[in-house]
Amino acid sequence: MASAPVPVTDPENPKIQRWDDIGLVLIHDFITEEEEAAMIAAFHAVDPRLDGKRRISQHFGYHFDYTTFGASDTRFTPVPSYIADFLPRLPVQDYLPDQFTAQYYPPGAGIPPHVDTHSMFGEALYSLSYGSAVPMVFRMSDANDARKMRLPRRSLQSSASESKLEGVSGTDARSATTAPDSQATMKVKSKPEEPSPEHASWELVLPRRSLLLMTGPSRYGYTHGIKSRKTDIINGEMVHRQGRYSMTMRSIRRGDEIGCDCMFPGVCDARIREEQGRPVAAQSMDVLVQEK
Repeated sequence: MASAPVPVTDPENPKIQRWDDIGLVLIHDFITEEEEAAMIAAFHAVDPRLDGKRRISQHFGYHFDYTTFGASDTRFTPVPSYIADFLPRLPVQDYLPDQFTAQYYPPGAGIPPHVDTHSMFGEALYSLSYGSAVPMVFRMSDANDARKMRLPRRSLQSSASESKLEGVSGTDARSATTAPDSQATMKVKSKPEEPSPEHASWELVLPRRSLLLMTGPSRYGYTHGIKSRKTDIINGEMVHRQGRYSMTMRSIRRGDEIGCDCMFPGVCDARIREEQGRPVAAQSMDVLVQEK
């Protein structure tokens, strides 16, 4: 894995790091310890089922729709004050997020590398990390990523359901199915080996209480994900994973706003629809959208 590119530190605020060439910004201590504690307590109040094995989601504003990869037109949960209070501090104020997904990740859980849907949400994509730190892996997308996005469509909901079975060891749903009877025979079809990525990947540690902002190439052209593992090497030391929370924040596009003319057609859902002759209204795309 390549070394992370060196950021530029904001001269007016040393807690802000920028990678201007790819539109990436990391703000340390975006929320206070008190705000973090309140957010975790609120998460537990809504859903106390934190058993260390399942990923749990909560949606605010219009809910994320796992069949259209956009936002629901009907399912809505009022945005709580602990979210509304920090919106004036977001770095992009021209438009503010109106779709929020809070996630709990048990220790060891990961997120497959992916590029978030382009057309259904605005450019600014936020990920607020709290509870614990975790390294996120970035890589410029390549031809193999474009190929995957053109595979027959699949339901993200089923993918999300599989991820809930992902536990401390990183075992996914495909390997967690019931074993066949010992007397039965089973043909196992080997999975084709994935081609090596064309571009090197690199890790960026997301400290607890930090805010990540993706725009430009980091939003539209880079894959990002989190490796499934029990430990990380942070600042040269091995650190055991702890339970982590995140808040993904997006601004919804509707009607004529839906679309994209980015410089990354290989992984752009709007371009793929055009290639396949599918109308914008057919919003169920083959893109894998995960939370951060």
